[in-house]
Amino acid sequence: MKRQADAGRAGILLECGLPSQRPLSRGRWHFNRIIGLWFGVLCATWCVQADELTLSTQRLAFVAADKALQAGVPVAITPLRDYPLYPYLVFRSLQQHLQDLPTVEIRAFLRDYADTPLARRLRGAWLRQLATAQRWDDYLLDYQPDDSVELGCWQRQALLATGKPQLALEGIAEVWMQGVSLPNACDPVFEFWRQQGGFTPERVWRRFTLALDKGQRGLAVYLKGLLPAAQQPMAEHWLQVDANPALLLDLELDPREDDTAAIVLYGLNRWSQQDSVAAAAALDVLLPRYPLPPHALVELQRQLALFVASRGHPSGLPRLNALPAEVVDEQVREWRVRVHLAKPDWQAVLAGLDGLLPDDRAKPLWLYWRARALEASGLAEQSRAIYEQLAGLRDYHGFLAADRIGKPYQIVDVPLVVDNVELNVLERLPGLQRAHELFLLQRFWEAGVEWREAIAGLTPAQLQQAAKLAQRWGWDFQAILTLARTDYWDDLTLRFPTPHQQRVIEIARETGMDPAWLFAIQRQESLFRSDARSPAGALGLMQILPTTAEHIAVDAGFQTTTDLDLVQADTNIRLGAYYLRQILGRLQNNVALATAAYNAGPERVIQWLPIDQASEADRWVETIPYWETRNYVKHVMEYAIIYGRRLNDPPVRLLAHLGEVLPAPVRPFQPSGLLQ
Repeated sequence: MKRQADAGRAGILLECGLPSQRPLSRGRWHFNRIIGLWFGVLCATWCVQADELTLSTQRLAFVAADKALQAGVPVAITPLRDYPLYPYLVFRSLQQHLQDLPTVEIRAFLRDYADTPLARRLRGAWLRQLATAQRWDDYLLDYQPDDSVELGCWQRQALLATGKPQLALEGIAEVWMQGVSLPNACDPVFEFWRQQGGFTPERVWRRFTLALDKGQRGLAVYLKGLLPAAQQPMAEHWLQVDANPALLLDLELDPREDDTAAIVLYGLNRWSQQDSVAAAAALDVLLPRYPLPPHALVELQRQLALFVASRGHPSGLPRLNALPAEVVDEQVREWRVRVHLAKPDWQAVLAGLDGLLPDDRAKPLWLYWRARALEASGLAEQSRAIYEQLAGLRDYHGFLAADRIGKPYQIVDVPLVVDNVELNVLERLPGLQRAHELFLLQRFWEAGVEWREAIAGLTPAQLQQAAKLAQRWGWDFQAILTLARTDYWDDLTLRFPTPHQQRVIEIARETGMDPAWLFAIQRQESLFRSDARSPAGALGLMQILPTTAEHIAVDAGFQTTTDLDLVQADTNIRLGAYYLRQILGRLQNNVALATAAYNAGPERVIQWLPIDQASEADRWVETIPYWETRNYVKHVMEYAIIYGRRLNDPPVRLLAHLGEVLPAPVRPFQPSGLLQ
């Protein structure tokens, strides 16, 4: 023990600029030397009181060292070797000098920190360095297969360069056959494969169609140029249909050509996404012209029938009913019910419910609508029995059922019981220690990677402990996600946290919004992850697009916002609350409509309004065309009730809160932008 302590102390002296009594290898000297000044105060503290560093002091020193390394200033890191994030400083040091460091240093890190996500990151950077330098023998030695196409293509380049062409081309057709552009690293391998006859017309055509399916028109145009001259006209027709599916009605395609049916099916599928009613009508016109494969045809008919029915077109139900049995699935059966709900035709609703499979009929969703149909048909006793059954559930349909019979909500909170000793043991796992420190430093992405890897092998009981640990840290996002993996739903404090509670209440008062609703939106949008970013670019707790934020800021008299502002909780919640107030005021002051608009955009919600008579909001919600928005509204409404209870707000009944949806028209609404 004394020898180890002395060695550590010698390292600290060296890092502080004092002579060491042990020799250093050339590689280790690269790692530990000091070039420039090293934050004098911290250095002095370490030299005098290295054994007394507290975790908070280490954290501050880590931040200073990491910033210096990012700036290219070599600094002392050995004094932090006992800090959980020490590997991140080692990683940063190596990353900054990959070109200069001996290979042994890199391989030592990959070996010593193989159980950290950093090893994978450094290996990727190292392999790119080796590929750039064309050090192919080292590349093959250090390469490990993963999901990176780029690194895999460099491995194939290395195999070619070291005289192993057969290995280099093993499985290359599967790599090339992608509907998206592939990394430049693949080009030399693909060119070698092409010279070996790999680019057959069949393969090029197949990838051409895949590219169009993926929306990669530029790639498709490139691939068209690789086709034989005889196939070029057909490819051009396909590109024309991709640009404008309505051209199907004007193009004169040869029905005897093998690819004609594929073009017609592709165009109709694409058209159905833009205008399902027009696409369905076009199918009726095109069917006599072009024989379509039976299986593909009935699947297209199913898709069009669902789209047309969900948009309330009169031909929807006949199309659903005309579908052959082999394509009638849960979606078709459920939309047969929803079409009747939209009218409403309660007897037809009951008949449609009888047509569901037994497991589907037993779902709370359809039990609720059976009770509603029975009630509307004058069968109060039968309906009440179902409402009684549902009223014990803590969910959207349970709350609605309880409202129908005047029962109190059953909002049971059963917190998990945890053993503090076991929790402390779990907290000392190296991966979770690193995750905690990264979370405290607001390095959320890296913290999440560490967390996921650390809990990957835990049992359900341990995952519950981990969820409570994340809750203890204030990491609500991970607490909710981790608990969900265990199917335990009754710890409401953990599942429905209230971060920034005082500010949410103040902002709600300022904007006239319900704080429970604001919490419900945040939970559904981001699970309280302040750095959340959607694929569309929406940011923060309430997932606001920067363009939307600009308009809201102008309307509400805020200063111009930046992306950095949007991930700040206070700014994000205020902007989201103001946006909700805008759309609420322009959509009949109806919470269900405004919630749907927050997800799908106000213009779409206006299109979904009833035409000639008002609709109960629960019926309107159930017939929202988009599955995502329909479930979004249900979840937010359910969560708002639970949050109202958590905040000790005056009781709100969901049915009364939803109100009634009035028919169009409403005031014209020019939206500030869509949130997602």
